[in-house]
Amino acid sequence: MNTARPARLLARPARERRFREARALITPAIPGVFAWGVVTGVAMVKGGLTVPQALAITVLVLSGTTQLTALPMLAAGVSLPLIALTAVLTGLRFPVYAAALARDLKHLRPRWRWLAGFLMTDPGTALYLHRRAAERPFVNRMACYAGLNYWIWPFWLVGSFVGIGLATRLPESPKLAYLGVLAVLALAAPLVRGPAAWAAATVGGTVALIGRDWPWKLGLIAAVVAGVAVAMATEHRLARRAGAEDRR
Repeated sequence: MNTARPARLLARPARERRFREARALITPAIPGVFAWGVVTGVAMVKGGLTVPQALAITVLVLSGTTQLTALPMLAAGVSLPLIALTAVLTGLRFPVYAAALARDLKHLRPRWRWLAGFLMTDPGTALYLHRRAAERPFVNRMACYAGLNYWIWPFWLVGSFVGIGLATRLPESPKLAYLGVLAVLALAAPLVRGPAAWAAATVGGTVALIGRDWPWKLGLIAAVVAGVAVAMATEHRLARRAGAEDRR
């Protein structure tokens, strides 16, 4: 009797259920993601980009931090290689995320690993690592990863498109800058849960304050690296503690 097909049939509903659970878990962050997209879209057009340029960057970059970092440099006439280098530096947190996820994604085919990396998000990855540390065993992990990350990007894109459309109608005002702060707070607040998240927020925020005047946005980069490193170390320590308790 061939048991492979029944096993696959049983696994598929479990994966779909896992995807829906992950999607529900990330849903509280969706309003913040949408708001952050709107703010980024407005900032790009107000920063001097044309609508086609803003749309292209939104689709190709998928990173509000990188986009907003590059805008002042574009307005100041900084050379494109320097802007590209700065964009790479502000995105260094994603290789750190990738290193943390390498063991979970290594079995995927290259095209699916590329897709998983391209659609990787800050809130989705944070919640994924939190669930991985909390659940024993951690099953259907790719369905969980997809639900947490892939559910975000449509809202980010729509929010950015709305912001780009609104930019031509909004008056020039420095008060609009505060929308970015509010959007980031709305996005980050639901994610600060558990020891690893609190450790990352505390260390990352401290480093960001210390390095706020560093050149080349190095304070931001150092804050991201420090926060992720502390979160990974905390997660590893908690996993070792849980393993020691299981062996008792």
